[in-house]
Amino acid sequence: MSRSAPNAATSARPISVWERKKLQAMREIQRAALDLFDEQGFRAVTVEQVAAASHVSPSSIYRYFGTKEALILWDEYDPKLIELLSQNSDQVVTPQEFVEEIRESVPALIRELAADEERIRRRMRYVASEPDVRDGLARETRQLEDVLRRVVGARIGRDPADLQIRLLAAMLAWGFDAALDYWMQTDFDLPLAEALAYAIEALIRSAEAVLGFPAPAARARRKN
Repeated sequence: MSRSAPNAATSARPISVWERKKLQAMREIQRAALDLFDEQGFRAVTVEQVAAASHVSPSSIYRYFGTKEALILWDEYDPKLIELLSQNSDQVVTPQEFVEEIRESVPALIRELAADEERIRRRMRYVASEPDVRDGLARETRQLEDVLRRVVGARIGRDPADLQIRLLAAMLAWGFDAALDYWMQTDFDLPLAEALAYAIEALIRSAEAVLGFPAPAARARRKN
């Protein structure tokens, strides 16, 4: 079924007032936590201290974030990626159409990430320096990979256990991590938007190869 890829700026589900307030509260708590970690060190700061600095209860911290590591790892971008890939989920599309959706929709998410570069840089420093935070990121990435398997499988009408779907989900989930890790290891020298744009294009080419798309030269010959 051929159709145009959705526009991420206009097709995303509107955020309710409650969701907006929750996101703002979580951002403020995370900002207070990062300030404390920068001043005293990650291991020295307790959840109770973060709660006091944020003017909320410790139970609220655990309800919103679950773990101390998640105070650093949390952001709103994984859910937004899932939402982008899930748009019009009642319609099964061809693999080619799905890849075009990614190519057209994900750049809007990259722009959001780039606008938030300073906060991401602060958080990535703790991924680099704190083993517990890095282990937490690995756990969250495995969870994201499982979700992506279901989402991608549903969008193109494949079993999530299919090897191609497993490979696509793994590439998407861990590819973003690899780009951020490179950005961090090179001391944030490259603008975040450039690192992520390169990663996305590389992931798209890899997805095309996994799904058996013709090579670019072959596609060009077919058009001619």
